[in-house]
Amino acid sequence: MKLIGNLLIWVSLAIGLVAAPSLYAWPIGADATSDERFVIGTDEDGATKYAVLKLKTEHPKTKALIAPAEAQLSPDVLAAMRDAGIVRATVRHPAGATGRLIANWTGKWHFLLAAAGLIGGGLLIKTAQKQELAAPSEDGSTKASPAETAASMRSAIMDLRTRISSLETDRERMAQIVSVLGEVQGELIPAFAETRPQLIGTYGMGGFARIMDSFASMERKMNRAWSAAADGHYEESRDALDEAAVFADQLADHFRS
Repeated sequence: MKLIGNLLIWVSLAIGLVAAPSLYAWPIGADATSDERFVIGTDEDGATKYAVLKLKTEHPKTKALIAPAEAQLSPDVLAAMRDAGIVRATVRHPAGATGRLIANWTGKWHFLLAAAGLIGGGLLIKTAQKQELAAPSEDGSTKASPAETAASMRSAIMDLRTRISSLETDRERMAQIVSVLGEVQGELIPAFAETRPQLIGTYGMGGFARIMDSFASMERKMNRAWSAAADGHYEESRDALDEAAVFADQLADHFRS
């Protein structure tokens, strides 16, 4: 399903890129009966206003100038372009005549089809990602959700702080910090990082950024606590652990709101 979604997105992008330029490339038509499409209104004096050429137009063979840039696409100019075998005229954006712009857009249905394809492809990929995350692991167990993993990390930190407060020596406390945080770093931290697609799909890029900011801050403080304990600096390790607890609370709060 993810492969189909990606293919649909790339095909839709290609169609959209082909269709978009025709918004300003209006077909001249086979004869003067098509000239009406280049009429975009009237001026203050009641004179007819025509769409304006974006670039100068030359005869494709003789290179003789047919009309300069900014020239109005009047019936005479359009007739000269037809005689030269030119089939489309690239116009400037017709201010105040957006309806005419859309009406003359020959690729609008292809562009809308491409937009629908992009949306459909995105939905297919999102659905496939959710199915992958919900699928049981090789041992048959279901993967923990980001909220559950965040709660497990918070619980490990809070329990560790309670446990070390009952120990008698700094050596015992540091050994406990190294042991517990080592397990969190080896199991829960990677497990939470792997939920990135699920977080983006559920909370969007803005929510994902806020969640990962709290997660990264907690991880840094945990690493600092583990490193200080491993080096024999208990007070530094304890302070870092306390700071990690603050960010662990902050991380868990993201999933409660």
